[in-house]
Amino acid sequence: MEQQNKPRNKRAAFSRLTEYLRPYRMSVVIGITANISIAILGLVPPLFMKQIIDKIVLKPGDMGHKQYLLIWYGIAVLGSFLILALLSFLRSYIMHILGEKVILDLRKQVYKHLQTLSVSFFDSRQTGEIMSRVTNDTEVVEEFVNHAADTLISDAIRLIAMCIIMFTLSVPLAIVALVPVPVIFLLAFRFAKSIRFIYRSVRERLAEINAKVQENLSGIRVIKAFAREEHEYNSFVRDATEYYNKRIEAIRKWTIFFPSIDMVVRIGQVTIWVLGPILILNGKTTLGTLVVFTSYLSMLYEPVGNLARINDTIQRSLAAAERIFEIVDEKAQIQDAPNATEIARINGAVEFEHVDFSYENGDIVLKDICIHAAPGQIVALVGRSGAGKTSIVNLIPRFYDPDSGRILVDGVDIKTVSQNSLRKQMAMVLQDTFLFNGSVKDNIRYGRLDASDEEIIDAAKTANADEFIEKMPQAYDTEIGERGVKLSGGQKQRLAIARAVLADPRILILDEATSAVDSESEYLIHKAMDGLMEGRTTFVIAHRLSTIKHADQIVTLEDGTVSEVGDHKSLLDQDGVYAQMYEMQFRLNDELGR
Repeated sequence: MEQQNKPRNKRAAFSRLTEYLRPYRMSVVIGITANISIAILGLVPPLFMKQIIDKIVLKPGDMGHKQYLLIWYGIAVLGSFLILALLSFLRSYIMHILGEKVILDLRKQVYKHLQTLSVSFFDSRQTGEIMSRVTNDTEVVEEFVNHAADTLISDAIRLIAMCIIMFTLSVPLAIVALVPVPVIFLLAFRFAKSIRFIYRSVRERLAEINAKVQENLSGIRVIKAFAREEHEYNSFVRDATEYYNKRIEAIRKWTIFFPSIDMVVRIGQVTIWVLGPILILNGKTTLGTLVVFTSYLSMLYEPVGNLARINDTIQRSLAAAERIFEIVDEKAQIQDAPNATEIARINGAVEFEHVDFSYENGDIVLKDICIHAAPGQIVALVGRSGAGKTSIVNLIPRFYDPDSGRILVDGVDIKTVSQNSLRKQMAMVLQDTFLFNGSVKDNIRYGRLDASDEEIIDAAKTANADEFIEKMPQAYDTEIGERGVKLSGGQKQRLAIARAVLADPRILILDEATSAVDSESEYLIHKAMDGLMEGRTTFVIAHRLSTIKHADQIVTLEDGTVSEVGDHKSLLDQDGVYAQMYEMQFRLNDELGR
């Protein structure tokens, strides 16, 4: 994915992740303090054991006094364990809640930013791949907060504290104990260098799988209609196998790395076990000191081992974070001007002044387009497939911007007003109707969120939808399924029209809404559209030319240019492209018995 401010290294991504902790400083401080306290307090019980061995078990003295000391040492150790349990609960609770808060903030920012991106961004991205970044990648980042943010600090402090205590008790044992530490650090550095790129590939492969699944589930009817289940299964297996191979590569790395770390640790432990008794026999140290070192060994190497494990978590989190920040850093191609104004209620005049337009691939789609629509006029756009009809209507709400020329609404260049205020003046009813998974009422209300139930019913009546809605199991509260799967094509179109009626737009854009419905539905839809178009400036993309005879203007397009403009009668009299298209459709309809 191309973006303008992509994090170039792990430091940039790490720094940006820590910014999400800033609003929760107090929780971070409490979590880190609790973890540091756990680290330091965990060093205390072995010191008590040293006292018990050296001053009670091995030192001659009064048995009663020894028993008294043992009871108090036992109470002290038990108390330290109790405090450790409470601190562990506090740390775990606070840091996991903090993790959820950070992920919520991150998801909200990513989703909000996605809403601001231009249509062109989504033209070249798969929905499932974007979804993977919003859901799966943010889930991985949570591990950074829960298991890395405070552990690094507490482990460093614990390591320093243990070194001080060990050197105080026995310099030779301390030196031997610390010998494996640089080896572990070196192994951890080499591991981190190689694993991060693998984790990035793992995230990308998972995103591809999600995209494939989302696409196939959306197109399941096409898959079944062409009996392509086996083909799609094989394609999925290829993607899943690539993901599996990347996962195996990562597994191979850390299954070699972590046992290597453990082996270095064991060598250090064995060395202490051999050297300690020798020092005891020579009177250089005590049995209690050896017990402390034996207890500390695992705690000594644990921070270093944790560094490797935390680094593994951090690398996975940073790989996911980079993919998330690529979305956050993506710039909207269509942006409001710095001094953009809010456009008030408009009359609906629309004018294209010498507009040229091309998509990102550079192919010129529209050339020198000049169209003028007076308020309330119906403008029909006709032409062969690829002539540029859809591109024209997509420029009006600024889904894209022209390369040159201007588009004016009531004499105002649409680039000088905010996109939000401009689009509030418009509504679109498209050939591929999109309905949300919800109730009939919810889908109509989408046109105006503050509409009352009565206004929703009135809009449905205007769209000739009320009759079939009332026959549904729960009428307006009936759930229609994803993309309105429980409705016929004609019913979906009439709900889309009802949604547009409720929005009460001044400019209406209609992509041929009746090309895939039966004759009865077509009749009802046309009646609904007649009511919807009344008093509104309307741009109609027409494929059936018989449906636009009443249009005030008919604009014929050829290869991205305007070839003819007029009403139905005048264009027939010109005997040009429109007349040829109309005659061809008339003959085809006659042959089909229409």
